[in-house]
Amino acid sequence: MQVRPVGFAGAFRRGAPPGGLVGSGGTESEPPSIPSEVKAQTPITRIAFGSCNDQAAPQPLWAPIRAAEPDRWIWMGDNVYGDTLNMTALDSIYARQNRRPGHRTLRESTRVIGTWDDHDHGANDAGRSYPKRDRSQAHVLDFMDVPEDHPGRERAGVYSAHTYGPPGKRAKVILLDTRHHRDPITRAPISGQRYFPTRRGTSWARRSGSG
Repeated sequence: MQVRPVGFAGAFRRGAPPGGLVGSGGTESEPPSIPSEVKAQTPITRIAFGSCNDQAAPQPLWAPIRAAEPDRWIWMGDNVYGDTLNMTALDSIYARQNRRPGHRTLRESTRVIGTWDDHDHGANDAGRSYPKRDRSQAHVLDFMDVPEDHPGRERAGVYSAHTYGPPGKRAKVILLDTRHHRDPITRAPISGQRYFPTRRGTSWARRSGSG
């Protein structure tokens, strides 16, 4: 089985060109939009992904994304530009994105998973020093419709692993969080900087990559 990506990374912001490949489609049944360890037996053959989505800018790509009929949509980060310490303002930013007709239609027809980057974490190049990171994380999980009682709500960071398809037709998606635990950026030297430093997170990454 070959899983083909349909890439729209960076394509939402003004002046950013779209790109990607199109493969054959497929569907499956599972709880929607849960960034967690999930196993589903129906194989998937088409994944679309995107990032750098400015909620205040024109978003012409939702129609071609839906036309590609992806089995999954993956948010790769900067899903909105929510650079703020005001959580009420962040509510409004996500609400504005959720009102977009094309985005709303995709959510109704396609399973959504994802992670975040600095601008939906809370500030440009933000990391563990961003003081609202836990509340901002809750907004991201709400945006991806993660249930309130889901284990992903207990994690420090927006990281997840997803396994789809039976043996021989299996695809695995591992999404990392390089923001929640990130050390402040220094220009040089960069050796020793931490992105995913917790013992729990490292153990999870080893387990997720093993099968």
